[in-house]
Amino acid sequence: MKTKSGQLRMMIACLTILALFVTACGAGTNQGQQGGEKSGSDGQEKVKLKFTFWGSPEEKKAVEAAIEAFEKKNPNIDINPVHIPGTDFLQKLNAMIAGNEAPDVSYSAAWKLKMGEEGLIYNFFDLMKDDPSIKKEDYLDYAWWNWDKDKSAGPYQASVVPSLMYNADMFKEAGVDLPPTKAEEAWTWDQFVDAAKKLTLDRNGKHPDDPGFDPKNIKQYGVKFSLGWSSYMPMVLSNGGDYLTKDGKEFGLSKPEATEALQKIADLINVHHVSPSPVQASSIPAPATALQSKKVAMIIDGSWNHLDLSKTKINWGVGVLPVIKDYKTFFLGGSLIIFKSTKHPKEAWEFTKFLTDPQNVLELHQGLWMPQLKKWYEDPKLIDEWANEELPGRPTGFQDAVMRSTYEHAEPSPENNVKNFVEIDTAVSAALDQVWLGEKSAEAAMKEVETKVKPLIQGTYLK
Repeated sequence: MKTKSGQLRMMIACLTILALFVTACGAGTNQGQQGGEKSGSDGQEKVKLKFTFWGSPEEKKAVEAAIEAFEKKNPNIDINPVHIPGTDFLQKLNAMIAGNEAPDVSYSAAWKLKMGEEGLIYNFFDLMKDDPSIKKEDYLDYAWWNWDKDKSAGPYQASVVPSLMYNADMFKEAGVDLPPTKAEEAWTWDQFVDAAKKLTLDRNGKHPDDPGFDPKNIKQYGVKFSLGWSSYMPMVLSNGGDYLTKDGKEFGLSKPEATEALQKIADLINVHHVSPSPVQASSIPAPATALQSKKVAMIIDGSWNHLDLSKTKINWGVGVLPVIKDYKTFFLGGSLIIFKSTKHPKEAWEFTKFLTDPQNVLELHQGLWMPQLKKWYEDPKLIDEWANEELPGRPTGFQDAVMRSTYEHAEPSPENNVKNFVEIDTAVSAALDQVWLGEKSAEAAMKEVETKVKPLIQGTYLK
C-alpha cells in the first residue's frame, strides 16, 4: 500500500484541482445509487456502497473475500468493489469526484489530508463519538492521519514497517552470522557495514577491502538499501535526528544528527561499495527476486515484501535494523476514508470498521499487513493468529525482529505526522538523489534544499 515517488509528484499536481470539486461532490450522486437500490430478502431496499482500492492480485483476492464476509454479516448492504492499480489511482479517483461519482469508501494515501481540509471526507473523530465500540486509545499511538488536532482521516487500515530481509544461504556461503533479531542486540552501524562487505563480491570474487576489488563490476551486493524516507528515517531517528525539529518549526534533516545518518547511507554506495546506487539499482529486480537470484544478500525496505518472499523457494529471514545510537523505527500505512457525498454514512462507517479489524482480513495480516490495534500486539492468542512463525510470511525471528522491535520502539512516521509532507518530501527526494549518486554531501544537499522547504514547514500533527 505504499506510494512511489512518481505517484507523489502526480498527487501534488492532482491536488491543486480538488478544491474545484467540493461543491460538485457535496451535491453529487454516488454511482452506487444510480439505477436504484436492490431489495433484500425482507423486502427492504438494500444499501449499495462503492469502494475503491488498489493492491496486488493477492491483496485484491483477500479484500474481495473480506467484502463477501461483510455482506453475509450485513445482508442489507451490497459493496461494489472497484480495483484500481496504484499508479492510476488518484487520477481516476479525481475523475470520479469531478463526475459527481465519488466512492463511498476508499483506500487513500497522504493526499487524503488535503481532501479533509477541503471538506470532502468525514472526520473520523466525529464518527467515533457516536460509536462506543471503538476508542482512539485502542489503536497504535501514532496510527492516526490527522489534518488538524481534532480532525482525522482515520487510523491506519493496516500497518507495515521498515524491515531488514536476507537470503540465509548467502550468509552461510560467506561465513557471516545471521542478523540479530532482538533490538537490544542489533548490529552497530560498523558491524552492519562489515557484514555487508563480506557479502559483497565483484566479478573476480573479491570483497571491497581486498586488493584489486573492482567497484564498477559488482556481481553481488551485500545490501540494497531502499533510498526512500521509510528506509532512511529509522537511521536518522537512531542517530538522534528527525524530519523536523522537536518543536516542528525547523527542517530537521539539515541538522548534524540527520545529515550524519544520511551520509552513512550514501557511503554504503560511494565509499564502501556494498550497496547499489540508484542507477545501478535500476537493473536489479524487485526485492524478493533480488534475494532469490542472489543479486543482493540483504534488503532494507518495507515489510510488505514479506508476502512476495513467502511465495518464493528461498531460505529467507528477517533481522532487526542496524543502529547508530538507539533503536528507533515506526509503523506506517494508509487509511480508509469516507466521502461526505455518500448517502449512507452509517453503513459506510460499519464497512470501514469491519475492514480495519484484522480478524476479518486475517490472511492479509499473515504476510502483507500488520495490525493497527494494540491488543493484537499484547494478547498472546491474537499474536499467534497473525504472527505465528510457522506461517509462510512469518519466518523464524519475526516476532522479535519485526513485531516487538517496532511496537516497543515506535516513533511517529513523518508521512502522517509532518504537515505538507508530500510537498516537502518531493523536494527532499530530489536533493537526496544527488547525495546517493555521490554528487553532493548530505550536509550540503540538505542545507541547500532547506531554503525551498522552509516556507512549507507548518509543524506536526501527532506530537
